[in-house]
Amino acid sequence: MKISLVPRAAPSSCLRIWVGILASQAPSLTWFLDGNPVAAARIHPLRPLASAIPVEFRGALPADNFTGVFEIDGLQSGTAYKISLSASAPGTTASAELRTRTLPSSVPSVLESTFNVLLASCFYQGEDKAGLAGIFANQLNGAVRPDLTLLLGDQVYLDLPTLANFPNNKAALARRFESSYRANWQREEGYSQLFKVAPTAAIPDDHEYWNNFPHSSPFIQNSWTQSGRDNWTAAAAALYKAFQFSYEPDTYHHGGPAELGDASVINVEPLSFFMADGRSKRDPNLATILTARARKQLDHWISDTIQQRRIGVFITGQSMLGLPVGGLRGRVADYQLANYGDFSDLTNALGRLAEAGLPVIMITGDVHWGRLAAARDARTGRESIFEIISSPTSLVSTVAKDQLLALRGAIAGRTEAWPRHSSPGPVPEFLWFSDFGSRFVCSRGHEQRGNHFVLLSFTRSGAGINLRTTYYPIHQDFSQRRPQAVREISLIPA
Repeated sequence: MKISLVPRAAPSSCLRIWVGILASQAPSLTWFLDGNPVAAARIHPLRPLASAIPVEFRGALPADNFTGVFEIDGLQSGTAYKISLSASAPGTTASAELRTRTLPSSVPSVLESTFNVLLASCFYQGEDKAGLAGIFANQLNGAVRPDLTLLLGDQVYLDLPTLANFPNNKAALARRFESSYRANWQREEGYSQLFKVAPTAAIPDDHEYWNNFPHSSPFIQNSWTQSGRDNWTAAAAALYKAFQFSYEPDTYHHGGPAELGDASVINVEPLSFFMADGRSKRDPNLATILTARARKQLDHWISDTIQQRRIGVFITGQSMLGLPVGGLRGRVADYQLANYGDFSDLTNALGRLAEAGLPVIMITGDVHWGRLAAARDARTGRESIFEIISSPTSLVSTVAKDQLLALRGAIAGRTEAWPRHSSPGPVPEFLWFSDFGSRFVCSRGHEQRGNHFVLLSFTRSGAGINLRTTYYPIHQDFSQRRPQAVREISLIPA
């Protein structure tokens, strides 16, 4: 029996723990907090321990991996705790320990400390066999120790390797997908270490399903038929729910248990993070990115953020600055958010924050390069909207392209630090021109090439918040690892 524990983002008076147990049967659990048994009344099973692969997908095969999400309440905010879990089943026992912290209730002042948020996306385990991403994240200590980790999508690549012959039935697909998740979540080393440095909150992007989900992909034969897409979607969604889904017990705005496609909201005053799942329920006819429930959540979040004079942080799996792409490129690669009919609902919602004089930070991954961009409001002269991209943590292999780049480098006789990585793309001249004309003028503040993660450091200063952004390269060569600090941003409500 082997136990894995991962902290999850939760209200500041709670700890949420994802549990994964490799065992031949579901064990009984006993929880300890700082060495003392936890009363049953304080433990809330948001996802009771159950097979990672649902019974309807297993058939006659026995379960051998059990996952759950549990919440412990009645805790102090911003406080370190030691969580211990003992699991027992007939003939076997095991235990595991996790040291983590509750989220702070508010951003500290500049004289106290910083509220640090780690950003990571696009991790392909096949290109990080040395486990560098987890090792480097584990070294963030002291003043740069993360308080919260945001996983921005593509935490797994279920559709790789390219041109693989995937099975057609849901049961076989689920077994294959479970092995991909197990490799990233339940190994002693590797990416699982990054998940443990701070409470995590995750959103999916296309590779939690398949490239360009929910549309068919020329590289994924299963996606060429409706039945193939349905089977893949069902299996991928089941494993996403077993390993990444938030299981909010009191869903933002709606109440009741969270549904797939719902957003999550995390408040650390005066910051408010809106985690938008714009992938799981995306419309295949390009009508909508978000579900009707999630759009209502967004509308309520905008109104609440304005009323409370908070600083909004809007997290998506794709860039809000991306321009719509043509049909051929969209079908072969991936449609942008701007291709969808409800994109203007999103831009106009965020525009309400700017109208109210509130800064907006947009965070994403997806594109396999990093960037910080800003949009200046021509009406006020203030930089009011910012975008921060963190991608990739470990760049996916690309058949033919990688080999061609290696050949070009060999012919030219040059050695590059990042021979497979693209350079950051341009920003549009104006932000959301179709909705706001030339009101918001865009500029680039930083560009980052290569594998990396990002650390956002927030401090209170007067009536606002100061934000320092640091890019941490992930490279085997020590000379390539120097952190790249970006100019400090002042986030001050007008």
